[in-house]
Amino acid sequence: VPARVEVIRHVRIKYGCPACEEGVQIAPAPAKLLPKSNASPTLLAYVATAKYQDALPLYRQSQIFARHGAEIPRNTLARWMVQTGERMTPLIEALRRHLLQAPLIHMDETTLQVNTEPDRPASSTSYMWLQRGGPPGQQVVLFDYDPSRAGRVPVRLLGDYAGRLVTDGYEGYAEVVRKNGITHAGCWAHARRKFVEAQKVQPKGKTGKADWALNQIRKLYGVEKQAKGLAPEARQALREQKSRPLITQLRTWLDKSLTQVLPKSALG
Repeated sequence: VPARVEVIRHVRIKYGCPACEEGVQIAPAPAKLLPKSNASPTLLAYVATAKYQDALPLYRQSQIFARHGAEIPRNTLARWMVQTGERMTPLIEALRRHLLQAPLIHMDETTLQVNTEPDRPASSTSYMWLQRGGPPGQQVVLFDYDPSRAGRVPVRLLGDYAGRLVTDGYEGYAEVVRKNGITHAGCWAHARRKFVEAQKVQPKGKTGKADWALNQIRKLYGVEKQAKGLAPEARQALREQKSRPLITQLRTWLDKSLTQVLPKSALG
């Protein structure tokens, strides 16, 4: 269905009773996300999705709306997004409370450039921090902006959370792990990446330790592929049966390899 812009009119008729003194009566206005604004919830959702999910700048959206006969200045769209973010704060905090009740949370951070920010040049590197957790079918994904990558950020975001935390090897998570007594787990995708890097520096045509490790991880990924459509209990049973022996083998191999590789080598 092609996108379209339409005007929704709410007609509120005023009634007055000439035989009584109760004055003029009028039906209450429909609830609006942004009071005193002519933006409907669907329009605000469209603008937010186009900007934050599809990376369509507001000035381009303004041009698109103009082609459809709706003149909406960029500064109006920007104000709508700021106000919508403020109105969504209670929902975001409710999602955060749900997230922090999860027994396991995944967390990562990625770079972000902000062109206009107080007391910071446009070339400064900022960060978007991602958190994901919750039971199957009820998972929460939260994005939090912070100009810093320091350890104080996960301390702020996780509060007094003391469950399990899955991250990459970045040391910035060490403070909250130590402070809260969190069980810290590594990310297999990041661990695998290190073995891929080691594999690239091996002599061509030769099989080395990195190949063995990557093969073990490939088998673990295969188990996860089998478990994808299973119920949580069945998935755990499959992991106990097939994944645990693979991880035990990998751990034994790693302990043995510690004495066989140079600390500053690709595998060290």
